[in-house]
Amino acid sequence: MILFAISGFFALAYLYSGYVAFLKILVNFHHSSKVGANTNSAVPSVTVLITVFNEAKGIEARIQNVLACEYLQGKLEILIASDGSTDGTDDIVRGLADSRVSLFRPVERKGKTDTQNQAIATAVGEIIIFTDADTQFDPLFLKEVARVFNDPQVGGVDGHLLFLTETEDGVSRSQGFYWRQELQIRQLESELGIMAVASGACMAIRRSLFRPMQATVGEDCLIPLDVVDQGFRMVHADNALAFDRMEHDPKKEFRTRVRMTLRNWQGTWSYPHLLNPLRHPHIAFALWSHKILRWLSPLFLLMWLIGSVVVIQQGYLGMLAALPGMLFMVAALLGALRLPVPGVSLAYSFCLANAGFLVGVIRGILGSKVAVYK
Repeated sequence: MILFAISGFFALAYLYSGYVAFLKILVNFHHSSKVGANTNSAVPSVTVLITVFNEAKGIEARIQNVLACEYLQGKLEILIASDGSTDGTDDIVRGLADSRVSLFRPVERKGKTDTQNQAIATAVGEIIIFTDADTQFDPLFLKEVARVFNDPQVGGVDGHLLFLTETEDGVSRSQGFYWRQELQIRQLESELGIMAVASGACMAIRRSLFRPMQATVGEDCLIPLDVVDQGFRMVHADNALAFDRMEHDPKKEFRTRVRMTLRNWQGTWSYPHLLNPLRHPHIAFALWSHKILRWLSPLFLLMWLIGSVVVIQQGYLGMLAALPGMLFMVAALLGALRLPVPGVSLAYSFCLANAGFLVGVIRGILGSKVAVYK
């Protein structure tokens, strides 16, 4: 049982520390050419796709944020895809006197992804940029994204999404810690040419590579996989800054984590050949380490914690082996109680995220589907 507990601990250590350390070592021995260096390339036309549902309060400000970005006026289209809004969002968009802004609304509301599929069929840009109504772009965002596409081997771009916190509570700070590590992993994978993930709030793809997406899976999962599946690279553009708000309500964070895990679990397994190390060894290594095994990390966490509880009764050696797990459980409990003890919110947030992973994976395996959501 000691081996059982130790195995779980080291699996977690690899996923949340060892993997990024290994990527750093690989990058030190890897020489990659700088993408986007060809400044003589023609400026591509871009369509910024903002998919919305009842965003009347903020949609005009969001559109103005995109219009304020530095880009050639004749090369920019802002396409608002309204997934059956009922609060006047559509009327606000129609009322804007700017030829660069257009509205698409499907005849029937079948969910965000289905709306995106239909809207993209009407888009005019060579580059499709996916984003949300709550996101804000840095003024140079569009230029930085387009610049990366100067490299003909680049098929998709992941922007550098930064989260702003409305409160300084422990949950928000801890989520910020994990997100900083996520961005670091993406940058390293990008440099190695093995990245196959992206943020739906600031992601771009060549329109020529776009494939209609499964309605029950999110674009942030499918687009990167489609890009690498067609032999092109996904690149993380750390100068293409976008901003969003960090969720600080544990219940909302849990529900979001469940939904994202469910959709992404099913979407990733729909590309089994990319997960096959014999066919795509580098991409498979990244997908298993960065996605699949992370979603399964609740199993490793349970191995570690249950094993720790059992081995504590097995003498002095068992007590030593159990001590880290017992301390972690106490820290997570104190974090759930919102007690001001250093480090406990990190343990609680870790458990919260893993609970969401666990429920999402179980629902995914059982065949649950999510298409329409608010």
